[in-house]
Amino acid sequence: MLRCSHVLSRVEDIHKIVRDFTELGFSVTWGSAPEKARNALIWFAEGPFLEFFEFPTALRPLRWPVAARFGLGMGDRLAKWAAPGSGWRDLALETDDTDLTATRDRLAATGLPMSRIFRNTRTRPDGERVRYQMSAPRPAALPFVVSSYDPPQRPRRTEHPNGATGISAVHYGIRPQHRAHYDRLIGPDPWLRPRASPVTGVLTVELDGLAGPLDPELTNGVALVPTRPTIEEPQP
Repeated sequence: MLRCSHVLSRVEDIHKIVRDFTELGFSVTWGSAPEKARNALIWFAEGPFLEFFEFPTALRPLRWPVAARFGLGMGDRLAKWAAPGSGWRDLALETDDTDLTATRDRLAATGLPMSRIFRNTRTRPDGERVRYQMSAPRPAALPFVVSSYDPPQRPRRTEHPNGATGISAVHYGIRPQHRAHYDRLIGPDPWLRPRASPVTGVLTVELDGLAGPLDPELTNGVALVPTRPTIEEPQP
């Protein structure tokens, strides 16, 4: 079964984001050697993590050769990632498997248009090679699917000076015409809060453990807020 894996935010300057989120009290992990990194991660002890990625707009024309090789879903996804602007840009759903073949074929059999599998690697700052796979549905507004990392990447111990302990909720908007496809991708999930919306995509992410709101000057347009208190219904 698929589950919420991570929430992705596009940024204009990955080094600025790492500085700003470190100042906000997060422990930020580089995706690769800092001098050439294009992404950075914020891990928690369990549950989904956050990924910030820098993706040049100049790469948008590559959507067509990528689509020719991997399918329109992957080409559309590249164009979505390369569109200008900062803030929440995508949502990844993951499996327990390091090979996506069975998952991709199962989703395609439901009538969901899925790209071919894109296999990729990156090298961490410590030199470890990380392998993973992706498959992207159409329309690109929907979440995409990733395999488990090989080898697993979640740190054994993660602490954030600001007290953040994990994602409590990912509020996800869904246009009515996308709801059937969304339901083919994923059922009930402990972190996802889907709701009808004029746009399909991540709206807000709530974090457990924060003492108060984060400085909006440092969040760079990312809607990241403390967990909202649950309002109990009055007893009769």
